[in-house]
Amino acid sequence: MPAPVLPVSVLTPREPFEQSERDNPLRKIAFFAGLGFIFLRLSILSELLIYATHLNFYLLYIFAPPAILGVLATGGIGRTLRSNAGKFWLAYFVWMIIGTPFSSWKGESTFLVLGYARFVLPMLFVAGGLAMNWKEIRMLFYTFAAAALVNLSTARLLSKTDAEGRTVLAASGNIGNSNDLGAQLLLVLPFLVFVVLDRKRNIVLRLALVPLLAYGVWVVLGTASRGCMIALVAMFLFALFRATPGQRAATFAFGLIMALTVPFLLSSNVRARLSTLFSENNMDPGLAAEARESRDVREYVFKQSVKYTLMHPIFGVGVGQFSNYEGSEQVSAGNHGKWTVTHNFMTQISSECGIPALIFVLVSLGSGMLAVGRAYRMARKKGFRDIENACFCFQLAMIGYVGSIVFLAQAYHYYLPLMVGFAIAISAAATRYMSAEQKPAVLSPAPPLAVG
Repeated sequence: MPAPVLPVSVLTPREPFEQSERDNPLRKIAFFAGLGFIFLRLSILSELLIYATHLNFYLLYIFAPPAILGVLATGGIGRTLRSNAGKFWLAYFVWMIIGTPFSSWKGESTFLVLGYARFVLPMLFVAGGLAMNWKEIRMLFYTFAAAALVNLSTARLLSKTDAEGRTVLAASGNIGNSNDLGAQLLLVLPFLVFVVLDRKRNIVLRLALVPLLAYGVWVVLGTASRGCMIALVAMFLFALFRATPGQRAATFAFGLIMALTVPFLLSSNVRARLSTLFSENNMDPGLAAEARESRDVREYVFKQSVKYTLMHPIFGVGVGQFSNYEGSEQVSAGNHGKWTVTHNFMTQISSECGIPALIFVLVSLGSGMLAVGRAYRMARKKGFRDIENACFCFQLAMIGYVGSIVFLAQAYHYYLPLMVGFAIAISAAATRYMSAEQKPAVLSPAPPLAVG
């Protein structure tokens, strides 16, 4: 009788090569260097040490070079560019280069593009090209969570109020400004949520993080950033829509408690500034005037950025040149220019780099979010709770951060390429892990039956 047909696993043509990439010790060294690199950038630890000691320890030079060299030496660029999200973000950078000769200030734009190539673009490949399995993705999540703890500690130790009552950091730097501080916290706080949801961790540790999350929300609202408050609402609604029934109940309870308590913990000036989203009645005349001035400036620069986009739709006015172009144009017309940024990352890109650049960015962000969304749906369908929670928290972070920078000019910061790269790594590792867990074991064919 013929031997029974047994299931066998079939390797795709790339799997042996990918296995060698995952086992490459150089890649593993580069990955750990990348973790340090990302942690230092998100935690702003280097800046804090300079503020505290007045000494530069050059910590980034310890971690960044081996991480970047590892990307180059172990195929990290290729792994990142297998994704449409990576390809479109690279296209955005190439468009910046192509448009630089058409800039209104070529020298300054050249300097900014070179800086982007050195300090910003590598984050795309470090995040997207070094992590190759789910264990390493979890380590990245915990790196973001650790940075969130440092950010919250920094806010606790170095925060102060400015003349308008808004929370700012005494240490200047990437998040010294109140709006930037709020956006940063909205990006990293969801990674603490991942730890809270992580059943592999001790329940005491997980519960201990809940008050820290509440403190983080209070700090975000304490910055009196109306854009960040809108982003917080968007995060809350997304959590209610996307979460499991149990998570939805916890989210609703957390939101209700925060809504009933936090307003009474904020200063009257902050409450008044945030309330201008709805009405300026019954406000202090000085605060009302400040709110109107801020709103008027933002409306003006938004309209100007749209105007310059339509005037220069292909290459814009030049990377980083909106404020200079607007100010010079107004002075030439006999007016006083605002000499300020666009306060909207999308019109910042379109007015300074052209409409094609904005399309590349939006398609890249959308592609990354869709890839993580597919991994989320697959994980939820097949019962991979850890992957489901990770994808949910990543999406929550993206909604919070992107929602906040709709009101900020952060088009050339490292956050977006970092998160696009992270989305690429999450999607690839999650898909690979779920496929491997369900793949049948390799069985040897049964020996032929002996005929007696």
